[in-house]
Amino acid sequence: MDFNFKKINRLKAVITLILVILAIIFAYVFKDIFNRVENRLIDFRASLSTDSGLFSHKFKPADENIVILSINDLTQYEAARSSELNLTRWPWSRKVWADVINFLERRDPKMIIVDLNFSNYEDLALNQSSADIILSNTLWGYNNIILATALRTPYEATNNMVSAKILDNFDNPYYPARKPLNLDIPDQKLDNNISYYSHTPIPDIFTRNTTMAVTNLQADGNNGIIKYSQPVYKLIKGNKSYYLPSIPLAALIKYAESDKLSFENNAFLLKNHKIPVNEHGQVLINWHGSDNTYTDIPINAILLSMARGTRYFEYDNRQIPLDFFKDKIILIAQTQTGIETHNTPAAQDLPDAQIKATIIDNYINDGDITTVKKRAFAKHLSPLKTILLTAFFCAAIIFVIVIATNMLLAFMNSFLLVLIYCWLSIVLFCHPRFHLILDMALPLYCMGVTLILTYILKVHHEFKKRKKIEKIFGNLVSEKVLKQLINKPHKLNLKAGLQKVTIMSCNIFNNIEISDVIKPEDYIELINRAFGTIENIIFKYNGTINRFVGNSVLVYWGYPIHSRKDTENALHAALEIKKAIKKFNKEFLDELCAPEEEKNIFIDVKIAINTGTALIGQIGSRDVSDFTLLGDTVDIIEKIENVGIEFDKKILVTEESLKNLDKPAYTVPAGQIRIKNSDEKIKIFELKGMTA
Repeated sequence: MDFNFKKINRLKAVITLILVILAIIFAYVFKDIFNRVENRLIDFRASLSTDSGLFSHKFKPADENIVILSINDLTQYEAARSSELNLTRWPWSRKVWADVINFLERRDPKMIIVDLNFSNYEDLALNQSSADIILSNTLWGYNNIILATALRTPYEATNNMVSAKILDNFDNPYYPARKPLNLDIPDQKLDNNISYYSHTPIPDIFTRNTTMAVTNLQADGNNGIIKYSQPVYKLIKGNKSYYLPSIPLAALIKYAESDKLSFENNAFLLKNHKIPVNEHGQVLINWHGSDNTYTDIPINAILLSMARGTRYFEYDNRQIPLDFFKDKIILIAQTQTGIETHNTPAAQDLPDAQIKATIIDNYINDGDITTVKKRAFAKHLSPLKTILLTAFFCAAIIFVIVIATNMLLAFMNSFLLVLIYCWLSIVLFCHPRFHLILDMALPLYCMGVTLILTYILKVHHEFKKRKKIEKIFGNLVSEKVLKQLINKPHKLNLKAGLQKVTIMSCNIFNNIEISDVIKPEDYIELINRAFGTIENIIFKYNGTINRFVGNSVLVYWGYPIHSRKDTENALHAALEIKKAIKKFNKEFLDELCAPEEEKNIFIDVKIAINTGTALIGQIGSRDVSDFTLLGDTVDIIEKIENVGIEFDKKILVTEESLKNLDKPAYTVPAGQIRIKNSDEKIKIFELKGMTA
């Protein structure tokens, strides 16, 4: 294959360079688009790794020790209608939640997460303020409870909202229990634009012996999909920074029974748990299921069990013993559709509680570095490795297109490489052992640009090569052979070199007498028509015309297309030319000569055939050149031709040519000729016919 970029002319090189620069500029200017596409592709891969995805056989089931106690419109409605509960007003009295917490704590859970906002005092007009004290005292008695605080922006913290400046509370000595995390995190690791405004519980609850954690979920700004979790939130007041844990991180701290949290090498470390974060301080969520993955028990089931004094609660048409809650992580949360739900890669309108339960599962189980068979947190391939991998695939695409002999095959194979990269990106992401994120948007763009530009250059080169073939062989071979050459240019090497060929020289004689009788213009027409007849026969047997010299034509077989029947075709062509010339004499001379002159006027051919090695190549200058044959094989043809003319032999063939026949020909010995500058003699034979 002689495709070489060095041979591309300067204009094409400049155009190619310009296109590459434009492609780079496009990628830089529209980098936000690539980021959005990349996020969508990550969502797609995440959806494939759930229990209903393509790689469901690799998916890790959810932690059964994480349980949700849900409050929604239905539970509120049923509680209001129940005579046993008599909870006619939402929000329910805080005494109810105090009773629920006491009830659950007697079952020895691992922890209780109350994802409710107790930011307002109860209505004093209803004489329920004492319920706040009851709940506060209840919280004071346990050290495994996490309460939620919802961070808000200054815009959201309007006058008609009960909002507190949480950092003011931290700095207030009246609230000694409310201390943020003691961490040292680089500023660039937390892209957090949330202010220090928050919906915090009232002071009576805020000061209790509980952990305060952020309940916010960060949706992707491009499509509103929840795909990342944020372990901590950085809040700034003046020159002082504070770090608040998210609910999942607070759950991990309770689970590990340690507050020795640190941040090293882009990861949060706590005992044997490691939570790596990206450049924004976020963690890609591992979705362990497509929909309500974690056990979701309506809060009414617990309330009824409390009211009836049973040792079980009813769930899913079953009676489940209360010791079900032993060592469980219990998340109490609202799950109203459209209010407390988000879209995720795993499912649409997934309740916030299910999302938070998933993240808790991630931090506790996927972050456990001692677990052997686990689904580790997703890791991004480093930028350098991404560049090298992209460069490798781009180089592979160029290589495949360059070496391909078929244009359709070139495109299909190069496109297959793009598909392989996509498949590799999906498999490495979805496989729990790797869970590696390969960038797709920008690498695929680079591969696409490489494919298109290289393919265009390849097409242009092949077009030029076909034009060159047409220019060189257009009038020298049959349309059939020319079509083969054009369709399979890779089989043609236009560089000069030695080739084994069968050469035939066909000489028209007796033309002197004819030129004395007929007009010069008729003589020219005669010769041209005779050569036309000969040419048709040569093309019929796939011969290549080398040149016309005077009254002779030099023809060869074996180049540019080689066949086992080259020599056989040459001999068949010679015999057919001999017959055709006889017919030509009868038909054409009748038109040009008077009747009394016809009997003594005719044309005939002398044919010489030899097989051997010849040097074939384009001979001439850059502007004027032609394909020609050189060497002893050609010189022998000239000697044989002279022998035929001298001894009136019609078709002479060398012994070497006869050796290349699959079937013997009918011949008679015609003598020997000596090779120039050698004592070697070559036997020649007169061809009479071919075997069937």
